[in-house]
Amino acid sequence: DAARYLRLAADQGDVNAQYRLGYLCEHGKGTKRDLGEAVRLYRAAAAQRNVWALARLGVCLEKGRGVAQSEAEATASYTAASELNGAGDLFESGMEQLEWDGDRSAPELFAL
Repeated sequence: DAARYLRLAADQGDVNAQYRLGYLCEHGKGTKRDLGEAVRLYRAAAAQRNVWALARLGVCLEKGRGVAQSEAEATASYTAASELNGAGDLFESGMEQLEWDGDRSAPELFAL
C-alpha cells in the first residue's frame, strides 16, 4: 500500500515522502491517525525546506495537533514557508490545505 512505500522513502530522507506520509498520518488516510508522527515527519521535511510541510507544521503548532500549541512557532513556520514560496503562492497553498481540513480558522496564513 502507498503508506508502506512512503514510509520506506521517508526513512531514507525523501522530503516529498516525509511530507506526504505526514499528511496521511495527520488525517488517518491509508494508515492509522498519529498526530505525533505527522508532526515528526513535517519537521523532517520542513528541515529540508519543503513549503507544504512548513505550512502543515504551522497548522499543527497553531492548533496543538500532536504537539504543544505555540502561536510563535506556528507564525515562524508560516513565515518560513512564505519566504520560500512567496506570499501569494503560500496563500493559495494555504487555502487548498484548509479546504482539505474544512478548517478556515488559521488567520496567520492570510496575514503574511
